[in-house]
Amino acid sequence: MQQIHPENWIIIYFGLIFVIACAQMVVVYALSNASNPAPGLGLYTVYFMAALLGLIAFALQHSASAPMRMDISSAASILSSYLLFTAAGQRAQIKTGRIVLGVAGLVACVSVFFLDARDIFGMQVTVAAFFFAAAGLLCGWRSWKKSNVGDGITAAALMIVVSMLALLYLWQTHDDYFQAQTVAFGLYSSAYVLVAMGFLASVLIENQQKLSHVSTQDPLTRLLNRHGLEQTLHVTLAQAARQQLPTAAIMVSIDHFKEVNSNFGNKAGDQVLRQVAQTLQRISRASDTVARVGGEEYLLILPCTHLDDARMLAERIRLDIAECALTVNRQQIAITVSLGVAGALGAVELNKLSGEADRAMQLAKRGGRNQVASVESKSIHLSTHVTQV
Repeated sequence: MQQIHPENWIIIYFGLIFVIACAQMVVVYALSNASNPAPGLGLYTVYFMAALLGLIAFALQHSASAPMRMDISSAASILSSYLLFTAAGQRAQIKTGRIVLGVAGLVACVSVFFLDARDIFGMQVTVAAFFFAAAGLLCGWRSWKKSNVGDGITAAALMIVVSMLALLYLWQTHDDYFQAQTVAFGLYSSAYVLVAMGFLASVLIENQQKLSHVSTQDPLTRLLNRHGLEQTLHVTLAQAARQQLPTAAIMVSIDHFKEVNSNFGNKAGDQVLRQVAQTLQRISRASDTVARVGGEEYLLILPCTHLDDARMLAERIRLDIAECALTVNRQQIAITVSLGVAGALGAVELNKLSGEADRAMQLAKRGGRNQVASVESKSIHLSTHVTQV
């Protein structure tokens, strides 16, 4: 079997990395929304292009008949490793140390034009190992925070650093410069492949999570929508039926919401919706479920809660929202809500319970708004603590 020369290896290597990089970018751009691309997509693209340029420079340098004075490929390797660090930082939304490390990387790139080949190689491996380590830590942190396996795959590039530092030790011990270059090239190949696979897997997982959130979450208030509410309450309602536990519901509707949109604009209306949603989340218990079920309507499901306790919570919500006016263009907008409360014991249908709460809420609106009404045993009555404005 004939020996494969380094020039042939670099062609094979370049082809593989080029195919991986192009395939990754095509899939990512196909999956990403043009108006909302994946974080770090641009910098990761630049990183792969810089890596390819470094490979081309390496191929030209080793195929030239006369040795080249300037080691362009080493500078490209340092630059691409720094780009990987900045891309990982942008994806993790961490910008700390970017400028300082960028200056250090620039100094290292410039120094390759003044050092001999062996010193350049040692500096290149050391600087690249440092940037790979930093990128691996950022990706590992994001993998833990976002529970994204794709970022964990990218963080595996940190393992490359150990091998690269060991490579420096072996090179200094055995003084085999050619073998050290060959091993370093293989390690760079592994790093590029890991980054390509990890970033692609990370984007795929995020897109899947977004699709799941779209089907169950209201994008404006970040509350559950009707579909998400039904999925979340499946176990809770089944437990209430088995153990004959009480369940209460509170329907909340913002008073005069259409007038807010007409007089102050849709942005002000969105602020009102978010403010009411935040109040409901803050006041409700961890076991309660809060959802936006209409344009200006919210539904709270309170497990293990009797009707009287639900009425007390509804009154607290009403008072809290009435005390928090919204300021738009230096003008305060008074926000009030009408609330309907309903309760059931044991087995309960979500549609029936929410329908009764909605019926009580309509009575509160007809009674003058900014009120709490409740439904119990097919009779509807206003809360004894009624405030009209």
